[in-house]
Amino acid sequence: MKKIYTYMTMVLMLSMATVTFTSCEMDDQDEARILIAGDWQGTLGAYYYDRWGLSGNTYETVIHFCENGYGATSGRGYEVDYDNRSPFYDYAYCEFSWSVVNGVITLIYDDSMWTPVYISDYSLSSSYFSGYMNDGTRRDIRFRLENVRFGYWDTYRDGYYYDDYYYSRATRAESDSIEVSTDNIPVVNNGKSIASGAFAKAMQK
Repeated sequence: MKKIYTYMTMVLMLSMATVTFTSCEMDDQDEARILIAGDWQGTLGAYYYDRWGLSGNTYETVIHFCENGYGATSGRGYEVDYDNRSPFYDYAYCEFSWSVVNGVITLIYDDSMWTPVYISDYSLSSSYFSGYMNDGTRRDIRFRLENVRFGYWDTYRDGYYYDDYYYSRATRAESDSIEVSTDNIPVVNNGKSIASGAFAKAMQK
């Protein structure tokens, strides 16, 4: 009788633990509220090679999800990829639309040259966002981002670049094909994204 009671107790405890775990899972609104709570900065593994053909461990990304009203699970956002050795010389900036549907986070960029990103296998808290993303390649891109306050969005958004002497503003061209005479002049791709240095060269290939 004692064995049966012990067994039944273990089964009951296990089922209660399962229910507790399930009830703690976040829904789409909870995840959206966390995403819009800051700027997410860090590395994205092989992402830079897949998207830009750039390899190495000096590249970083910052992503910002904009709020779209209370309880919204979709909205707008923007991203910058850059070389942390020359962040105002080698970078690419683009805006996107985002959504969270059944736990899957989707980023669709305004510039179609930036392939969509789908994130379904991840861990999200108020401090860290990590896991794997699908960017249309056969490889899963591993990422780990930290919730920070990033103070340079206007620099990238407005197409300013920096060297040792001055700031200069990029000229927005109307044509799809843009010729540049120097590497450090930001290129605006059809008004949809901005890139400079190594990222601009990759965009023009």
